[in-house]
Amino acid sequence: MPLIRRLVPALLLLCLPLFFVGGPGFYSPRSSVAFWDLGHVGYFGLLTLWLAAWSPVQRPGLSGLARLALLTLLPFLAGLAVEVLQFFVRGRSAGLGDLGRDLVGIVLALAFFPWPQAERWKQVLRALRVLALALLLLAVWPFLRAMLDEDRARRDFPVLADFETKDELSRWYHANQFRLDDQIVRHGRHSARIQLSTARISGVTLLHFPSDWRGFQWLLFSVYNPLTRPLELHCRLNDAQHRRTRSPYSDRFNTRFMLQPGWNDLRISLDEAAAAPKGRRMNMAQIAGFALFVVQQEEAMALRLDNVRLEESGERSEE
Repeated sequence: MPLIRRLVPALLLLCLPLFFVGGPGFYSPRSSVAFWDLGHVGYFGLLTLWLAAWSPVQRPGLSGLARLALLTLLPFLAGLAVEVLQFFVRGRSAGLGDLGRDLVGIVLALAFFPWPQAERWKQVLRALRVLALALLLLAVWPFLRAMLDEDRARRDFPVLADFETKDELSRWYHANQFRLDDQIVRHGRHSARIQLSTARISGVTLLHFPSDWRGFQWLLFSVYNPLTRPLELHCRLNDAQHRRTRSPYSDRFNTRFMLQPGWNDLRISLDEAAAAPKGRRMNMAQIAGFALFVVQQEEAMALRLDNVRLEESGERSEE
């Protein structure tokens, strides 16, 4: 207990600013974001342990139930205050997920705290520990899931997305517009159904993928047009420098395709893409984004996308 009373407050104060500054950004790997979010579990677990050793909570006249209520309520209110304050910090956002992770840390600390006379509550503590470990597994699962898909992406490369697993959808921005489809498929067992709206620009962007495209000549992908008329599809490709500097339209590769009804097998020359930025060459070792979108459509529609991949030559393999 003396060690907790001395070291934990300093550690809590040292880590408190991390709720408001620092951490992975929008373009960071999914696993980095998920691991950073787990900091809520550790922080509020430590906070609860420190409060449990705090003399007002340990005073003799306080019942066990009241002590438990305080040790649950006080750190939760602290977590709620952090989320409210994040509304006033530029670049930060509050979320129920963070409050949930705060609670996981609180429950873990309560479950494994060395309570006096713990033998009297052996069965209750055992049940609480099972619950705490189950909640911890739920909290850690997004990190493990991201790590597994990132490993799969590295192993599947130069295939960027063939949509054979649901986790591949999380590689894309606006993943909520995706779902797997096993009815209209170009390759394998599934394609991705992309719901597009009537907004001025509606589309999706591949953000999480192996970024070194050197040695490849073509970016190939298949798109299904559900309409009975041609549809104009816009594409863009950019590297990390374009993203960092927020450069204009002319600093990236832009093209468009006229999709015919049904499946369209499309290709982009990476040599052309490399030469596209005005005044420089695109860094093919640091590709950062590939987007597909439509402009100002009169009605909502759902395209299918399948078999996004790189190839070293223009020769197509048989389906």
